[in-house]
Amino acid sequence: MEKCKVLIIEDDDIQRALLKEILKESGFEVFTSSTAEKGLQIVAKISPAVVVSDVRLPGMDGLTFLKKLKSEYPEIEVIIITAFSNVEDAVNAIKEGAFHYVTKPFDPEVLINLIDKACQLANLRKTPKKEGEIIYASKEMEEILKKASLFAKTEAPVLILGESGVGKELIARFIHKESGRKGKFVSVNCAAIPSELFESELFGYEKGAFTGALCAKPGLFEEADGGTLFLDEIGELPLNLQVKLLRVLQESEIRRVGGTKTKKVDVKVVAATNKDLKELVKKGDFREDLYYRLNVLTLKVPPLRKRPEDILELTGFFIRKFSGKYGKKVEITPEAFQILLSYSFPGNVRELENLIHRLVITSIDKIRPEDLMDLKEKEKENHCNEIDFSKPLPEKLAEFEKKMIEEALKRSNYVQVKAAKLLGIDEKSLRYKRKKYGI
Repeated sequence: MEKCKVLIIEDDDIQRALLKEILKESGFEVFTSSTAEKGLQIVAKISPAVVVSDVRLPGMDGLTFLKKLKSEYPEIEVIIITAFSNVEDAVNAIKEGAFHYVTKPFDPEVLINLIDKACQLANLRKTPKKEGEIIYASKEMEEILKKASLFAKTEAPVLILGESGVGKELIARFIHKESGRKGKFVSVNCAAIPSELFESELFGYEKGAFTGALCAKPGLFEEADGGTLFLDEIGELPLNLQVKLLRVLQESEIRRVGGTKTKKVDVKVVAATNKDLKELVKKGDFREDLYYRLNVLTLKVPPLRKRPEDILELTGFFIRKFSGKYGKKVEITPEAFQILLSYSFPGNVRELENLIHRLVITSIDKIRPEDLMDLKEKEKENHCNEIDFSKPLPEKLAEFEKKMIEEALKRSNYVQVKAAKLLGIDEKSLRYKRKKYGI
């Protein structure tokens, strides 16, 4: 992700140089000015995400500068620095649209934290990187799309691996677009079609092939001829059909159910799964030869929790999308966004989209931390349900027992008889355990 641009407007040379050095060390791209007038010129040239300005400046003062800047560049976040004795200036700055203020003398970490939050908010308003319908900012997704573009130019099948909701079908569509194929993109969910209908769906059937086959019908391979067939949840494909799919991949020809003739097809096959195909092969639920045939070109899509930059891009995109849909202007506070960043998103991009959709509908103007309380509860539940195998069971049980004893003692105000009763053990046992754990 590119560095956040920050402009410092400070007339004190030493203070200005010191701030520049501190912010550069924290990873920001820093520009400086000694006056508000020069600051406006710099803004026009570099379009910073954040401006940090002192209130007391020669010529145009900080509050006048803030008002002028916000009238011309409302998307830029401004942090005002003021003397402790002039808190009234800070209040006026907030009224004029400042993001926040700090009073002198201040802790540099406080300023860095504020700038970081302001940068996040500014980035949410930016037009995101987009490939087709794929919104991203992370290096991981950039590399995946580069590979996908390269794989698209070959005739070999592509296997996409990743959890549910990471956007495997969007990547498959991207591959189809990059392939330059003139035929259709045809998608099928292997888990959604009954096994008895699967063969006729994939390969088609001839008239009279079975009861109800009143006329011939082409299958999905024929429909995708000259284009791309996306086989989602390939791990659910019945074993008896896996051998037939292998034959199509090897021979580039199909035979309809009830038919006697084969037909050549030119289809780019892209398969996807959230399952471990190697494990399915070991269990005998997936053919080894088909696995190796599909696993020539593989794309592993990391879950959303592993690419926080994409949470930023996607949140901004979905807020704009749904705000426009419902004729609203909704924003998210930095504090609420921090909650999103700390959430694990087991449902990945799909879960984030549904969440933002709901929040935009229910919010008036801003998404606030209190709107995400249920998310915090879900995260607690997720952590509670996680089983940690990093330590052996006796060690984990000992840790838990020690915590219980400590909590019982606290609740009973360290009266040992009451603590023992709370724990359901006798006082002698409690004394022994306290000695054992050094409590």
